[in-house]
Amino acid sequence: MPVDAVLLTALAELGVAPPAEADDPKVQRQQALEYDRAVYPRLGLPGPDLPTRDHVVPVEGHPDVLVRLFYPREPEPGTTLPACLFFFGGAWRQGGLHYPSTAAMCALRAAAADVVVAAVSYALAPEDPYPAALEQGYAALEWLVREAGPLGVDPERIALSGQSSGGNLAAALTHLNRDRARHPVALQILEAPALDLTLRHFDRDAMEVTGEQWAGIERVVDQYVPDPRDRLSPTVSPLLADGFDGLPPAFILTAEVDLLRGDGEAYAAALAAAGIPVAALRLVGLHHEGGAYTRVSATARAGQAAVAEALRTLHA
Repeated sequence: MPVDAVLLTALAELGVAPPAEADDPKVQRQQALEYDRAVYPRLGLPGPDLPTRDHVVPVEGHPDVLVRLFYPREPEPGTTLPACLFFFGGAWRQGGLHYPSTAAMCALRAAAADVVVAAVSYALAPEDPYPAALEQGYAALEWLVREAGPLGVDPERIALSGQSSGGNLAAALTHLNRDRARHPVALQILEAPALDLTLRHFDRDAMEVTGEQWAGIERVVDQYVPDPRDRLSPTVSPLLADGFDGLPPAFILTAEVDLLRGDGEAYAAALAAAGIPVAALRLVGLHHEGGAYTRVSATARAGQAAVAEALRTLHA
C-alpha cells in the first residue's frame, strides 16, 4: 500500500530518519524525543496555549502517576465539563507528555471539543512492565471519578482514549473497569491500537515487513509483557476477550499502511457483533504515525476532526 504522496514528500524533505533501535532504553527514548522535536513542529499543528493542572495520583503496588489536565479555559468553581482520560503512544517504552506531538494533541482536542483532557504519564517498559501502566491508568480513572467535582469534571461524561500502545491501554482499561468498579465510561476512542499482543491479527497485506522489523516488534512485546501467558488476558490483548458485553461505545481509527489496522478493524467487528455501538474509520494513505501530521495531510486533519467530533458527543 502506498503512503500518501504529499506526506511522503514532506517526510523526505525533512531529511530526518526515524531513530534506529537502541539497546539502552534511555538512549531509545532520547532518540525518539529528538525525532519528535525535529518532525512534529514541521508536519503537525501547534496546540493552543491552554491552562493545565498537574496532579500526582498514588497507585498501590506501582509507582505514583502524574496526570496532567488540559482545560479548554480556566475552570470556574461549580461548573463541570466532560473529560477524556488519554494515553499516549510509544510502544509502551517511550513517549510522554513532554513530547511536542502529545502536548499539542491534548491541547488541540481540549479546545476543539470543549472537554478536559486528562493525560496519563504512565510508567514505561522494560523497567515497569505490565501491569504497571494499566494499574496506573485504573488509579487515574478512579481518581478522576472520585475528585470530579473539585477538578471541574462531570463523572458521568468520561471517555477513554489512546494512540497505538496507548490505545491498547485505553481498551484494556475498559475491560478492567467493567470487571472491577464499573465506572460509567461513556466512550472509548482507539487510534491505530495494538489489541492482540500474540500478533495473530496483524494485517500482513497492509505493508511489507523485514525480518529485522518483525524482530523489533517481538522485542517490544517481550519488554512490555515478559510472560507469554499474560498475552492471552483481555487486559493485555482486549481482542482476545471471551466477551465484550458492558463495554462502552467505541470509535476506532486505523491507518491503511499499518500492520495494526488488522487489530483495530477486527476489534470493531467483535464489538459490533456483541451489540456495542461502534464506528470504524480507516485513514487511507497514512502509515502508523501519519495521523499526527495534520499540517501536511488532509487525511490526518479529517481523522483528527472526527476524533474531536466524537468527543463533542460527550456534551449530548
